[in-house]
Amino acid sequence: MGPTTYSLCNKEFIGLAMWITGLCAFPPLVPPTEISLQQSGVVLSKEFNAPVDKSYLLQLRFVFPSTEVRLKDRLVGDRYAEDHCNSDVAYHAIPEPERPGLGLPIPFKVTVRTEPDGAAVLERTFNSLCHATHARNEKYRDIGRFDLRRGAYRIEVHNLDPQPAFGDITVEMSLVSGDVK
Repeated sequence: MGPTTYSLCNKEFIGLAMWITGLCAFPPLVPPTEISLQQSGVVLSKEFNAPVDKSYLLQLRFVFPSTEVRLKDRLVGDRYAEDHCNSDVAYHAIPEPERPGLGLPIPFKVTVRTEPDGAAVLERTFNSLCHATHARNEKYRDIGRFDLRRGAYRIEVHNLDPQPAFGDITVEMSLVSGDVK
């Protein structure tokens, strides 16, 4: 999707028609990529193109062996608390009685650089916490949202703390539009 199509998708009537016909589909900038949380260090390093100036969402997808296992999971979390699930909230700052159901905190250092010159446009630590949504045997978590201008980039994501408890769960990371349009 280019800037012109994106602009038309945001128009009242033509945008609705384009949405219905599928012309406003926004594919992931970085498609779901399997990662490991077992050790600290780089878990994702990919080049991508941002087709339009907008806010993008880095997210995690956890795939469980079955729906029953997903329902019993406490690692990813089973609730979303508006006050505590923002990527800028440190886990230790959340009062202990309010922590149950939020899951294990996963801190990530995210660096985004322009290509080909390598100038950093983002270098930030996000604290992923809370279950954002689920489907069948999957749960999703947000890592963080950030604005990018149209252009070519490289993203590098570092897992700051090893998470051995996630060993039997398939984990994928992707960079998506994060909204309908």
